[in-house]
Amino acid sequence: MNLLRSSIKVLTCALLLPLSLSIAAQSEPSTTLMLTKKAGNTYLSWSTEVQEVARQEIYRSTSSVFEQAERISVLDPYQKVAQDSSFDPNQDYWYWLKVVDADGQEHLSNLSATVPQLSFQPFATTANASRCKAGATFENESIDCGGITVGSSCASDAEGQKPVITLKNATVKNLRISASGGADGIHCSSGNCTIENVVWEDICEDAATNNGKTMTVKGGMAFNSANGPGGKPDKVFQQNSKNSTTVLTGNFTLTGENGKLWRSCGDCTDNGGPRYLTISGVTINGKIGSIAGVNSNYKDVATIRNLKIKDYAAGKPPVCEHYTGVKKGQGKSVKDKEYWNSASCNVSKTDVTKL
Repeated sequence: MNLLRSSIKVLTCALLLPLSLSIAAQSEPSTTLMLTKKAGNTYLSWSTEVQEVARQEIYRSTSSVFEQAERISVLDPYQKVAQDSSFDPNQDYWYWLKVVDADGQEHLSNLSATVPQLSFQPFATTANASRCKAGATFENESIDCGGITVGSSCASDAEGQKPVITLKNATVKNLRISASGGADGIHCSSGNCTIENVVWEDICEDAATNNGKTMTVKGGMAFNSANGPGGKPDKVFQQNSKNSTTVLTGNFTLTGENGKLWRSCGDCTDNGGPRYLTISGVTINGKIGSIAGVNSNYKDVATIRNLKIKDYAAGKPPVCEHYTGVKKGQGKSVKDKEYWNSASCNVSKTDVTKL
């Protein structure tokens, strides 16, 4: 309890102290909370180093004083994104996340506010945050970017743009990619990669591409505007490497207007498979053309559980569609139709609910 009081005492002074001091003074293990406002909605996303999480609680106040905050939500341990839908749009708010571990110990996050001057500033000055910049490559390491915003350029939805961040058997977390600098997002170019609590302010070409072995997107969120820097909304996640897996989990949340959530490459050079997709806890709070596109002739498999879609109705959007994949230069990848409980579409109608 003394540890929690110490953290609270620091947080209540966060608006008076330099931000780096207020965060550095918090106790470990750390929890980084980020706030994003899109289309009139307030989203909270986070990462935590707490092991064996029992539950998570969101607190909100109209001041920076934690003692005046009220608990507005209790969340499952797996969840890494939440939406506050019960607020006064003319009122500024301060938010905290309290993580309770299996032993009952409480761990408080940094505060995150709707106050404009705090919304896009870094939440932490970690040792590696300065390495988080457009064009960076991380290999065999885990990099905490502390909530800073990076970006390069965005040439509409043109193919062949360079990635903002490249991962080689590495992890990146607590990062924003700017609305006008999304380029080709994050590439997992080799090995196993984790993308945790990353916010794409407006997707350019793609949010992330799997050219490695396993790419896990844990929490975080992405927005795609209808006529934004990325042009016509297309796919969010692309998977190119054969015998590879993409995992979307932690209540990753997609907003705005989008084409497909995920697509197995339809016409790569030396195309083939299989490729695997696992969706386990994803929310689509916006418009989308379809969820997953598998190449059934290459034995791809999409496994989908706990998927929530705004205004979902049967077939709108299609959840899992079969395609015929081809090798580059040998024609076009042709779509078949939506399937349920097939060899390539491991999903039942009960796995998808209306948001």
